[in-house]
Amino acid sequence: MQYSARDIFERLKERQVAVIATDDSKSGYVRLRVMYYGVTDKFECYLMTLKDSPKLSHLAGAGKVSVLIYSLENPFDLSWECELNGFVSLLNSEQEQARALEELKGRNPFADVALEAGLTAGHFAFLKLSPTILRFRVYSEALNNEPPTVIEF
Repeated sequence: MQYSARDIFERLKERQVAVIATDDSKSGYVRLRVMYYGVTDKFECYLMTLKDSPKLSHLAGAGKVSVLIYSLENPFDLSWECELNGFVSLLNSEQEQARALEELKGRNPFADVALEAGLTAGHFAFLKLSPTILRFRVYSEALNNEPPTVIEF
């Protein structure tokens, strides 16, 4: 079954946490990070981390990244996953950072606490994943050898 972009977007809005993979050229390893994300209807994902976090150097310097969002459902065969591949950019302008915070508000507890305490400026870095391809599949369909829904940007 092929899914509409709207249906996939709604599912992604229901989840808050993604696993993000980068190729760390310094260590030669693939690095995995669990992060809260905000998502737009264009499948851009917004992320935030502490400015001195290793996540920042891994993400901002990675070039290409892969993001996996997973939902365990009951029954299990209704579980799904969505993979987004793209590139990450560091958001420098106050306007871009405000947009990121708006997308993260209510989804990322760190963003909520930072907003309440007024700690966003100077403490956090904001990033945006711009997707190049999305792959979405429901497990029952994968077990039946049905292809995933693929959206190219």
